[in-house]
Amino acid sequence: MLKITTQFTRDQKANACISEFINNRIMSLLINYMETAAGKSYLKVNSDDTEFQENIKYYFPDHYSKLDAAAAYISLLKGVKSKDDFIPNIYEEYALHAVIQSHIHSCEDSGKSPAKNMPSEDRKYVISILKAEYLEDGEKDEQDPEYRMTIFEDMYDYDEFVTYNLDYGMLDHMTAEEITAVHNPLSPENQ
Repeated sequence: MLKITTQFTRDQKANACISEFINNRIMSLLINYMETAAGKSYLKVNSDDTEFQENIKYYFPDHYSKLDAAAAYISLLKGVKSKDDFIPNIYEEYALHAVIQSHIHSCEDSGKSPAKNMPSEDRKYVISILKAEYLEDGEKDEQDPEYRMTIFEDMYDYDEFVTYNLDYGMLDHMTAEEITAVHNPLSPENQ
């Protein structure tokens, strides 16, 4: 499961519901894109599959090999499906961002919204917590509870809580090793 560190509310159960909802949406999206890229069930896809390599490559930087891209995408999906907290590596983060943005643009192009409601029981609980927090705070939140629900029901803000820094954005111009060297110029590897 993606490790989402954002605290959406002060209630642990509500945060868990929100994180699980976001993770399940991401997992469904990754599976759908994988099956489209491979032309078969995601359960039958492996990194040696040339059709998958050819089609999934578009979600990675140009300098990244097709085989590495396929392996990274499979690793990303495994991490998202895992019960343990998962933090994607920089290339997996790049692909995660690319898939989310591709989905958003695809929805916009077809006149649909990338939003999806949380399952009703969880939604009722989360909205009740958001409303209670909104009312109990001496200073009301800037955003009302219904609007706050859209933050995680709509995918537009997902990059804020499923990516951990913006270093993946530099992969269009640098390798992961070059980015690491920039962050650690005095490390022994850079001497």
